[in-house]
Amino acid sequence: MDHLDHDIVQDLLPLYHDGVCSEKSRAAVEEHLKACETCRAALAAMDAPLPGAKREVAADDAAAVQKISEEWKKSKWKARLKGAAIAAAVCAVLVFLGLVATQWPGFPVDPAKIEITNVRQLSDGRILYHFYIDDDLGLRSIYFEFNEEGNAYYVPRRALITEKRIPHSPNSADMDMILDMREMQDDAQANGISAEITAVWYGTGVDRVLLWMEGMDLPAASAADEAEWGFDASSAAYWEAHDGPLEAAP
Repeated sequence: MDHLDHDIVQDLLPLYHDGVCSEKSRAAVEEHLKACETCRAALAAMDAPLPGAKREVAADDAAAVQKISEEWKKSKWKARLKGAAIAAAVCAVLVFLGLVATQWPGFPVDPAKIEITNVRQLSDGRILYHFYIDDDLGLRSIYFEFNEEGNAYYVPRRALITEKRIPHSPNSADMDMILDMREMQDDAQANGISAEITAVWYGTGVDRVLLWMEGMDLPAASAADEAEWGFDASSAAYWEAHDGPLEAAP
């Protein structure tokens, strides 16, 4: 086989590398490559990526990694904020439900549990009585209801969850209370009721408990009651106009 000149092989190397030279030229180049380290190195260099291309690929890869990292960080913060918002909403709902369960007075007390005793009349006409609910729970509030037939109703109410009765407190449901008919009549008029109140009840329905009715004969309050509850001139004037004169206790 003829040996090719080194320079000729250098010219043929690109064709040999790409596999487009003749069979005879291929054989001659391969024969030359056996003995020429320089040409072998040149042929190997043709398979190496260009330095600029490598840097470009590396730069593209770095940019892609950076973009992925930034997107991941954003999604992580979004997830955290979303989780915090959901947790806050759940807490708000739980707090609201807790307040409704313990504070909203939506449940009337069964009138069968209500006891009205020791009803007596002060010298200014106000009616003093003892109010008691036959259980160990406290009260949340007492509502007033009226109708045009001259009836007024005290409606004790509790929340769904009610604390135990606290003695000598507003929620005790075991205490002396005052019925001031002047104030009761004013409340009725403020609620659009023009009828004169002639009966006052605790609770509504067939189990309601009578507190006072027009014409009821009540015992006079004691001197100790008078000393504790005092004398209200405006209430005395109301009763004088309705039932005759009343005198203040000495």
